Amino acid sequence: MTKRESEIIQLLKDNPLLSQNSLAEKLGITRSSIAVHLSNLMKKGLLKGKGYIINENPYVCVLGGANVDIVGFPSHKLIFRDANLGNLKISMGGVGRNIAENLVRLGLDTKLICVLGDDMYGKKVVSHSEEIGIDIQDSLFLKNKQSSVHLAIMDNHNDLALGLSAMGIYDEMTSQFIRKKKEQLKNAKLVILDTNISEEVLTWVTQNIPEQYFFLDAVSVTKSLKAKKLLKHLYMIKVNILEAETLANIKIKSDRDVEKAISFFHKKGIQKVFITQGEKGVFFSDAKVSGHIKADKIKVINTNGAGDAFVAGVVYAHIHNMSIENTTKVGMACASMAIQHEDTVNPLINKNTILKDAKVY
Repeated sequence: MTKRESEIIQLLKDNPLLSQNSLAEKLGITRSSIAVHLSNLMKKGLLKGKGYIINENPYVCVLGGANVDIVGFPSHKLIFRDANLGNLKISMGGVGRNIAENLVRLGLDTKLICVLGDDMYGKKVVSHSEEIGIDIQDSLFLKNKQSSVHLAIMDNHNDLALGLSAMGIYDEMTSQFIRKKKEQLKNAKLVILDTNISEEVLTWVTQNIPEQYFFLDAVSVTKSLKAKKLLKHLYMIKVNILEAETLANIKIKSDRDVEKAISFFHKKGIQKVFITQGEKGVFFSDAKVSGHIKADKIKVINTNGAGDAFVAGVVYAHIHNMSIENTTKVGMACASMAIQHEDTVNPLINKNTILKDAKVY
């Protein structure tokens, strides 16, 4: 923040209703100069909305994917190469967007930077974000482009049987665009990255904002390869067993192999590591304390958003300075709640329920 911007912030703290002309008069500069400074403060995330409301609350920034999920639930055992009877559910999706929605529902101010077209799906994501309180204004909005859509067919156990993702629009976000968002990323309490974003953008962000705390969600085995060269810049990482194998170049067949993978990540400089095993639980480590927590057996309705909810829970706990073990418990409580609802994000998730389920009071 520049000296002039600090002066403006102080004046607005004393009187949030000051007009641009009044600010200009008090500081002895032109109204047009004030307008430029106010615009810059908004871009940096230090002012929000109209009326120059000072954003004093810490916020989390998510740089990742947003799309619409179309999920099919078969009525009977899935038969491939045939037309199956069942039900369709359309909901908001995308790893980054899902994490952002969970964070907002947990009570954290959250900024989402994603890519959206001007089609009906993009408009749906924008309206839903505005409705629930995700700050999406710094995203890349493109005309005459198709927004990302994810099609998922579940099996009769409500696990993913087949998926197809049309995510070509993500390639439209470049380092040239993201460098304009440096201040928003820099001023965040923590930045969550998902590997739907290009390696070019992920590299630029992690290399040019070295003071920031980055939390990476590997997303998938193939997409996790984008993070191979970024590990030394990360503060936290969430991977499943297959993603851990890929990034650490270790074949994991036992708990001892998991420990080797965790050690690999710590040697790269990552402070907190979470390796998920689905229904088997989660391995966790912050180099000082490590362990494994088994997952509770619950009725599964939709597993699609479990990992995203876990990340949001971990971030919530981290922001509130919880121990690594309690942080893991909160993440698992969020994941558990997520898979008990047809939507990718359980709309009933909230901090009181999660803290009670995680038993971390």
